[in-house]
Amino acid sequence: MRSTTSSYIVELPLRVNDQQNRFLEKAFEFGRMLYNATLGTALGRLQRMRETKEWREARDMPKGRARTKAFTAVHNAFGLNEFGLVTIANDHRKASGRNDIGSHEAQSIGKTVWRALKRYMFQQGGKPRFKSFKRGLNSIEGTDNHEIMYKPEQKAIVWRRNGIKYMKPDTDYMKEALASDRRVKYCRIVRRTLNGKKRWFVQLVVEGVPPVRKVYAPKCEVVGIDPGPSRIAYFHEHHAAIVEVAPNVDLQESKIRLLQRRIDRSKRANNPDNFNPDGTVIKGSLKWITSNRGRKLLAKLAEHHRRLAATRKRDHGKLVNDLLQIGGTIKIEKNSYRSYQRNFGRSTNRTGMGEFVAHLKRKAESAGCEVIELDAYKLKMSQYDPATDSYRKKPLKERWHRWGNSDTLVQRDVMSASLACHATKKGHDRALLLQKWTTAEALLRGSGLCRQQPRSDQGEPQGSSRLTKPNCASKEERERGLPQTLCSIGDVQAALPPEKALRVS
Repeated sequence: MRSTTSSYIVELPLRVNDQQNRFLEKAFEFGRMLYNATLGTALGRLQRMRETKEWREARDMPKGRARTKAFTAVHNAFGLNEFGLVTIANDHRKASGRNDIGSHEAQSIGKTVWRALKRYMFQQGGKPRFKSFKRGLNSIEGTDNHEIMYKPEQKAIVWRRNGIKYMKPDTDYMKEALASDRRVKYCRIVRRTLNGKKRWFVQLVVEGVPPVRKVYAPKCEVVGIDPGPSRIAYFHEHHAAIVEVAPNVDLQESKIRLLQRRIDRSKRANNPDNFNPDGTVIKGSLKWITSNRGRKLLAKLAEHHRRLAATRKRDHGKLVNDLLQIGGTIKIEKNSYRSYQRNFGRSTNRTGMGEFVAHLKRKAESAGCEVIELDAYKLKMSQYDPATDSYRKKPLKERWHRWGNSDTLVQRDVMSASLACHATKKGHDRALLLQKWTTAEALLRGSGLCRQQPRSDQGEPQGSSRLTKPNCASKEERERGLPQTLCSIGDVQAALPPEKALRVS
């Protein structure tokens, strides 16, 4: 088995002229045809394999090593493995007689087909689809630095004798990431659509560990997180706050709605025979005509969603870096984010909570940190009260948790984050929670996440469920560590009626 080494990716934009653009378009189109031919051959072999007696006998065997060995033998006999798919892709390339891409790129396309087919064969994904002319391939890569070559002395990427200049930012990080002692494993050419136009980029896969831009906390520092539809509450011994996951994402739903209506009107005007008298689409296979205006509107809508996704990804990355600088071990509830989509569709569409958690796991793994998912059904963090060692189910509108039988109210999400921070494999550590409560209470009071309110005769404070949750800490306040509840006398006077306003000499 080949040994693998750690690597990181540096992406650079390419400066492409008309001749180079034609070459790239032609190469990517041939790559798409090669992908479809390889996939078609692989699916045909898969169908024939499943019709054989050997495969059916292996299927009926009990699970174990013998069954796995039988399946492997059948797969190898039909060439349904990574090496077989690489060979098929190269055979198609040679049979075409075209020289638009080399053998290394064909091998990478074969590996891509194998990954898609493997998921389908082992019921880990759906049936692979052929790539249409409109969608095409989005990337082509080599297997080493000898086909798509990185030439730093020329400040260019050389592919099939075409030297394409790249634009390299003059930053300290880029100088260190692409230093002369760093080895580039292979290059990947990427095609993206930005503002309706094709743009080309090169991704350099560099061997080693990327330069340090953020200093992350050690694993002994623990942070508990309670995720919600649009924000998270986190708790550390010295930090606690409720923050937005994607504060800069503005869906602009009215703009999207107007664009979709314009697209629909254009589609109906160009295809009147594809609609019933009541306005519904006729069932069956239909031919759709799209005007130039319709294409521009579709490109405008796609660009809007692309910008939203880029902004969301940037916000997620910043928050992930902030959390990993506070604690190297992140404890978070294991939730169903599909359920979030069903119950909180608009908020989840804006913030992408499931995408944020996946980003957090991926970044923690690459940074040498750890993300521990807790069993929400076992711990019941929103219901548990350490002071009385009891559970009480609260309605969703009740945003404050009362600490035992005292007059202290704690913000519900932060309380869950605190319980997650101190949770163990066996459950809640009540002794540790009671021991840490004095320090935690002082921290939460300073952040406006803990307050005093006397109990009523019924056991719960009147109107406690109607208390609003505190606003999320801003960037400046999180960096300075200032509590959000600080206010001036002028703010107090503005909130009081004129007859009760304070008089200050």
